[in-house]
Amino acid sequence: MKLKHLKHTEEFDFYSLDKSALEKIPLFEGSVQAGFPSPAEDYIDMDLDLHDHLVQNPSSTFCVKAIGESMKDAGIQSGDVMIVDRSLEPRNRSIVLAVIDGEFTVKRVNVNDKELYLMPENDSFNPIKITEEMDFQIWGVVTYIIHKAV
Repeated sequence: MKLKHLKHTEEFDFYSLDKSALEKIPLFEGSVQAGFPSPAEDYIDMDLDLHDHLVQNPSSTFCVKAIGESMKDAGIQSGDVMIVDRSLEPRNRSIVLAVIDGEFTVKRVNVNDKELYLMPENDSFNPIKITEEMDFQIWGVVTYIIHKAV
């Protein structure tokens, strides 16, 4: 997957996906046991196009590289690439990319008794209560997270 660098901020690096640079990769038929091992399939069933799989709405989807540890318990590590879709409506418990008073952040949405909070997924960080005084905007919903397994 090739990413085209768009913008760097103190909190994030923004990228777009270059579909022309995406190659299809082999997808083996069947599934792989994550528990007790089973014999592997010995043939390829089809190719997997990552762009088709990860990008639901191409014109409103972009990538952001995460920096920091506030979402580590949600599986988002510093250096991970998050795929963000601006066309999706955020729901309670969605992970979103938001802008608060000009600063980008990625947090989980929590609506509680008509109050909106952006919740970190790391106990070392505090929730952010969104107030009317804040310049607040949700830029998009995080749909996928890409990170190295090792």
